[in-house]
Amino acid sequence: MRSCVLALLLLAACSAPGVFVAENGEHRLVARDPQTGITAVITTGVWPGDPQFASEATIIHTLVANNGAQPILLAPGDIELRDIRGFKASLLDTGATFERVASTEEAMTYDRGYERNYDPGTFGEFEQVVVPGEIASQALPWGVLEPGTQMRGFLFFESSTRTTDQAKLVWHVTTPDHVPIADLVFDLYVAR
Repeated sequence: MRSCVLALLLLAACSAPGVFVAENGEHRLVARDPQTGITAVITTGVWPGDPQFASEATIIHTLVANNGAQPILLAPGDIELRDIRGFKASLLDTGATFERVASTEEAMTYDRGYERNYDPGTFGEFEQVVVPGEIASQALPWGVLEPGTQMRGFLFFESSTRTTDQAKLVWHVTTPDHVPIADLVFDLYVAR
């Protein structure tokens, strides 16, 4: 009887959703390519929206800064999340996009939208989803990020913290013409 109770407790602990963190337990991780200046900052456990959605998906806030000299492509097919066993969690693409609408010497302006006519990227697969407005409006949008600019928003993946203790998020950064620039890598651990 005691072993059955322990087995049930272990099963419940393994199925708890948890949250991805760095090896030291930090929720904020930074990856920077020193040659190009391209930087991505991810933060976990900060979703301000619907808690039900947070229990069903893996949600990661992302800021991408293009401190390099050439434009880069932000595309759903260039981001992959794999657990330690090699299983890939699908990126849930809401269709959020951006495009450059104005440029001055001081600032560039981007306009956000929701379309499915953007460049999907080159490396991976993703799943297009329709979600309520609050979720879609906070998603990281896809488009071409000019030098000296940044973009932020949430990445949504199918739930992956229930079935693993460790994963790797890789962002394959490319030019708009799909020429590889750098891989930004985040080693993630599940905290329950």
